[in-house]
Amino acid sequence: MRFPDDEHLSRRAGSLVVLDDCVLIRNESRQKPLVVRPPAGEDRVVEPGAATASLPFPLFSLVFAGAAGAAVTVNVDARAVTPGPGQPGAEPPTASPETVTPPLALTRAQRLMLAALCEPLLVRAGPGAVPATYAQVGARLDRQPGYVRNVLKALRENLSGHGVPGLTSDDDGAAHDDFRWALARWAVRTGTVTSVDLEDLPEGRGER
Repeated sequence: MRFPDDEHLSRRAGSLVVLDDCVLIRNESRQKPLVVRPPAGEDRVVEPGAATASLPFPLFSLVFAGAAGAAVTVNVDARAVTPGPGQPGAEPPTASPETVTPPLALTRAQRLMLAALCEPLLVRAGPGAVPATYAQVGARLDRQPGYVRNVLKALRENLSGHGVPGLTSDDDGAAHDDFRWALARWAVRTGTVTSVDLEDLPEGRGER
């Protein structure tokens, strides 16, 4: 692979090692992080000296920071070594203790708002893959932002009572009062919200 003539890039910015079922991505730079960018979903930052596996993504990009904020992108196709869902050798999704919770019945309003909150994470990649704001969720569902905030707050408190940490100010490690990221990550990582749920959202108000 040839990078542009850019002194801002490390000579050996990263390495890719093909494993049995994925690609190991290692940041070889001493100072600069690199980004693993899936086709949809939030970026995965790999700090200098650290490494990460490409799972569960068979296709992804590596993004390096060049001079003047320019992004240098390397597209990687790991489909030959990454089993897709349902294929022999595919592992079921793993869940950390932060994402494990007993079954919880959601109301239709809660499910729709969760879907609208997570929609950008499910359909966008890179910097655009962030949870929707309360105003954006409200516009998507024809509701006032204050109503959206109240519904999602009640849901967060309910989930916190079911053992999901980081969703209220009383939780250890909660250093802010904007819990959209924590709630959206929980919903996506546990499969509570998937791209299928986006089909229930009203047409014509969101970006697909």
